Amino acid sequence: MYSTLKRKTPLRAKAPLRAKKGLNTYKPLRAGASTASKPKKSGEKKQRQAAYKPVYPYASIFTADLKTCYITGSNKDSADIHVHHIFGGANKANSEKYHFLIPLRADWHDMADYGIHFNRELDLKIKRFCQDYWLEHYGTKEEFIVTFSKWW
Repeated sequence: MYSTLKRKTPLRAKAPLRAKKGLNTYKPLRAGASTASKPKKSGEKKQRQAAYKPVYPYASIFTADLKTCYITGSNKDSADIHVHHIFGGANKANSEKYHFLIPLRADWHDMADYGIHFNRELDLKIKRFCQDYWLEHYGTKEEFIVTFSKWW
């Protein structure tokens, strides 16, 4: 009696194994479908990622002239001046809101080894100046940490 019954194991199951929802699965092409993208209509433009748009107008606690390098005083080529957000990344909008921006020549920004993005001492000096400014004009150390998530 027991020898006639077959024991079903997961390997002998008749139903195919299925992936969980959300996983990309292979879908074969339908007959006549091609892998090429749809032809564009005349006048249709390719969509591209939107550039960063400032949340607040640019102003600086360091200087009123954003076309002159704060470190060198150079304004010879104003197209070569970059506006550096002191607290970047997720705090970029907060840097704009509280005017923690500094105009720098391209080499002092990120084009040379001595630039603010590569010189930790210079970066921390500017950040600490902004912290002191915050304490004098905006609020407490705890409020700064809530806003910028860190104390330098």
